[in-house]
Amino acid sequence: MSEAWDLLVQAYGAAPGITEDILARPQVGIWAAHTLRRLRNGPDPVPLWLDVGYLHALAAASAVRAGLSFELDIPARHRTAVLPTVGAASVPLDVEVVRVRARSGQVDMETGSRTVRCRPGDPDWHEPIVIEVRADGVSLRVELLDRDLYRDLRGPSAPQPLSGSEIAGWRADLARAWELLVREQPSCALAITGIVRTLAPVPRRERFRPLSASGTEAFGGILLSQPDDTLQLAVTLVHESQHQKLGALSHLLTLCEADGRRRYYAPWRDDPRPLPGVLQGAYAFAGITQFWRVRRQQAPPGERAAAEFEFALWRRQTLGVLRVLATSGRLTGHGQRFVDTLHAELKTCQEDFAPPAALDAAHAAALDHRAMWRGHNICLDPADHDALAAAWQHRAPAADAVLAVGAAKVRAEPPVGLLDARAVLCRYLLFDPDAFNRLGARPDELGERVAGATAADLALVAGDVERARAGYLRELRHDPLSVHGWVGLGLTQVDQPADPATRALLGRPELVLAVVQGLRSRGSAADGPDPLELAGWVGEGLRDRQLDTVEPAGWLAI
Repeated sequence: MSEAWDLLVQAYGAAPGITEDILARPQVGIWAAHTLRRLRNGPDPVPLWLDVGYLHALAAASAVRAGLSFELDIPARHRTAVLPTVGAASVPLDVEVVRVRARSGQVDMETGSRTVRCRPGDPDWHEPIVIEVRADGVSLRVELLDRDLYRDLRGPSAPQPLSGSEIAGWRADLARAWELLVREQPSCALAITGIVRTLAPVPRRERFRPLSASGTEAFGGILLSQPDDTLQLAVTLVHESQHQKLGALSHLLTLCEADGRRRYYAPWRDDPRPLPGVLQGAYAFAGITQFWRVRRQQAPPGERAAAEFEFALWRRQTLGVLRVLATSGRLTGHGQRFVDTLHAELKTCQEDFAPPAALDAAHAAALDHRAMWRGHNICLDPADHDALAAAWQHRAPAADAVLAVGAAKVRAEPPVGLLDARAVLCRYLLFDPDAFNRLGARPDELGERVAGATAADLALVAGDVERARAGYLRELRHDPLSVHGWVGLGLTQVDQPADPATRALLGRPELVLAVVQGLRSRGSAADGPDPLELAGWVGEGLRDRQLDTVEPAGWLAI
């Protein structure tokens, strides 16, 4: 290790700018954080050299770019040896140590069985994938990371080499997305040029369900799936650059007091979130709201309805979360000023006109996600299940039963819920009506195209409320504990907010589920309560509750 450190010092002395460029790379932050956690947490089946030895690779890369002559061992893993920003070599499976030799500007890697020439022409040498795009004089230069072990925030991961066609696809997508951003969002584009340095691609995901992530350990790096289209990539760059900015600020200022036991609702996540995560999301989606605010004015006529929906949805969701943050009692002085400023900026969006159709669709999507989240994540005490079931069986006043329910908790790590299935179908309808019609033509295959979606959801999004209601009632007869079925049933009467059943199904579905669970525990599941009658009874106990009730206190996690 001292040999690597000495070489790194020499490289810094010869070319400090180059060495700093390498050490500031996002993957170096991921490696450092991972290795420190590993050293702190104790034994690991992976040889320590394979992680600690990345310092050797950083020293060797710095020395290569500084033009030094040297020899140094670096680790190889998953048949790959990487020199960050210089390139990567493919090596035999059983090789864990590679000797790097640099002489007079020529660099080789000795793998034991053969020598890899670190230059174009050697089939086992892979140059960095660098993409530079330019629009109206504004440039973005990024490296696509497909082989570095530490490109993924979630931990060390095997290389996923990109094919020539995949690289060409990324170049084209980035060029088009960058042109859109520079033209429509120039301030965002300028921020992105100063932030984003690497992209770590992962395979394409289901349509309208992209994956992207960034973290404070890896400033300038974004993990993201192959985008559906140019627009999605542009939104992702805005989204993740917002996270990067707030992550940098959070290194300088404490904005909120974290409570490891308490979790909150975030409308862009299916799992309960700690307050710092909610704040991160609020800032990211404030940027997304502003993106759609502009985009809806610039979009071609065929795309305008979709842009209006996204603007109306994220304006509503982000302002709601900012109200939770502002009244949580856990912001510092810096945090309160930050949230107040953000809220003031977004409040100006409230004055913007949005078409009634977009507002209605956003209203339904917001209520859907919140109700699904509550049904999946909120847990009541089993004693409350029993008490609610007994009250229902005796048709006791629901208000008394509801008031007697104790404090709820949430699952800290709930199973995958797929809470956005109906929102995904809504996006199909708005962004690509022909594709939506194709989904409707083959409803038996819907679950393969949109995980978690049902034929009832298709009917609901298409406007066939009666067919949707019948579908959700069938679902509940088959599975009385289906959160999806209960909330879907509530959405069939979203235009009747004063109806007690609507109030229960979209406001407190966990209470309806608790009654069903209690009946099962009491051996009374065969009673088969009428869903709307049961929901109506629960709703009678919620007369003072609004569907958009803000809950700034959060919930304790279990």
